[in-house]
Amino acid sequence: MNEERTWRAGFCSALSFLTEDLEADGRAAELRAAVDAVLAETPVQEAVAGLDIPQHVLVGTGVMRDGTEGLPGLRPRSTGEAYRCPDGWCDLRLVREPGGAIPAGGRCWLRDRPLRVTEA
Repeated sequence: MNEERTWRAGFCSALSFLTEDLEADGRAAELRAAVDAVLAETPVQEAVAGLDIPQHVLVGTGVMRDGTEGLPGLRPRSTGEAYRCPDGWCDLRLVREPGGAIPAGGRCWLRDRPLRVTEA
């Protein structure tokens, strides 16, 4: 189940730009169906199978929500606040740089709820 939590976090992190890209291609309904399937506990890989999303986007090694490049094995230093999945459903953990913008606008893109703020 830990692997699925990682996939959920990756999907959630990518959802804002996936929405933009797939809406531009006229495929917003397909993405909405995938989101609904993930929320109904369908495995992420199965839910997004027909959307042609590169695997690296969903495992956190591609471009992240804040536009930075994510590198495997590297973790940000704990300094300040971490924004997490509101109910622990996925492994999302975004560290806010001191004085920086709130990651992802402070929202869970899948569940449309505020992210939980914890000490980093």
